[in-house]
Amino acid sequence: MITRKTASRAALVAAFVVGTSSIAFVMPAEAKKKEEAPAGPKVSAELRPTIIAAQTALTAKDYAAAETSIVAIEAGAKTDDERYFAQVLRLQLEANKLGANGSDASLAGPIDALLANPGTPKTEIARFTYMRANISYNAKQYSVALAGYQKAKDMGYQTPNLGLQLARAKILSGDAAGGAADIEAIVAADKAAGKKSDEDLYKYTITALQKTTDVAATQRWTRDWLYAYPTQKNWHTAIFVFGFQGANQKLITKRERVDLFRLLRATGSLAGESEYLEYADLAVEVGVATESQTVIKEGKAGGKLNPTNANVTRISADAASQVAKEGSAAAQEKSAAASSTGLSAAGTGDFYLGNNNYAKAIEMYKLALTKGGDKLNVDEVNTHLGIAYLESGDKASAKAAFALVKTGLRAQIAQLWTTWADAPGAPTA
Repeated sequence: MITRKTASRAALVAAFVVGTSSIAFVMPAEAKKKEEAPAGPKVSAELRPTIIAAQTALTAKDYAAAETSIVAIEAGAKTDDERYFAQVLRLQLEANKLGANGSDASLAGPIDALLANPGTPKTEIARFTYMRANISYNAKQYSVALAGYQKAKDMGYQTPNLGLQLARAKILSGDAAGGAADIEAIVAADKAAGKKSDEDLYKYTITALQKTTDVAATQRWTRDWLYAYPTQKNWHTAIFVFGFQGANQKLITKRERVDLFRLLRATGSLAGESEYLEYADLAVEVGVATESQTVIKEGKAGGKLNPTNANVTRISADAASQVAKEGSAAAQEKSAAASSTGLSAAGTGDFYLGNNNYAKAIEMYKLALTKGGDKLNVDEVNTHLGIAYLESGDKASAKAAFALVKTGLRAQIAQLWTTWADAPGAPTA
């Protein structure tokens, strides 16, 4: 997922340079002509040549000459209008001098002076307010930046980045829900305009929401991201970030972890030898050796596992030993039918799920739920029933089973599977 982004320094500098490169002003005598309103701030005849010299030097990128002229303007300015020209030319000079690696903090002083100056045209105040907010944002003063962005917006300032910068500032100030709502509005506007929102909008919002307790919002944004950008890499990232990293990594059980590996496998996003080996090894450990055998078989067929790998040999032997001890499928079914609880039937369902016999798995899971029992993990059985239904092609029944899982990490795992059930298509490579 992406991290905090600074406001683009290159764009910031460009805005200063372009916005102040052609400064309109009139002489006091011109402003006195009848029926003629001043076209801009007024300057004296004495100061005008120096202002023109500064503008010429800036256009030629002769910053030493520009500095000399601007110092003279600053010393000679006697009115708010003249101080406005001194300040805006100083701002343009400092912006031009920044370069690729300069700190935009050096622009804060000139902008603050312009914002405080009564001579600054009101039409420019909103733009300078937005620029000053960008500087605060880049200095990680997010609450200050947020206030500035909101003020610029309230003043009617318009720029493509304002909405996103407001959202980021809200998120980084601690209002993840407010920032997410703002980004959701941006995505909705993009959709209404017939265009696809940038993927980073989804990633940024998901990253922010994952730091909150709003699980539902995180799941919804994850779903929307996966549907907008349905790649195997993104499915892999979503599943791994949920259960294999961060806080959930310490809370998730081995059996829940297997269900996430199952989702990686179902979405075609199971990647690399290490994941195949971990999945196969963990399947034996939790008692679904038939699934371990299936995973190893698929890994070899897909070129993900080397048949001569010592770990492949070891896990295969462990799986074969466990399957031999479990007895035949018929014997397991007989035991499940005779049991007073659903534990045996749930285990037999897992046996069938592991070797892709989904019809039998569904039958056994239903039997397990019918028999019940204090030790039966009903949420787990419903999760596995949903997986079996989904893999058999019955999406409606799968979603109904997943919907019955309502607590803990199991509920979130079931929701991830529901997201996959509703996916508009198979993930792209």
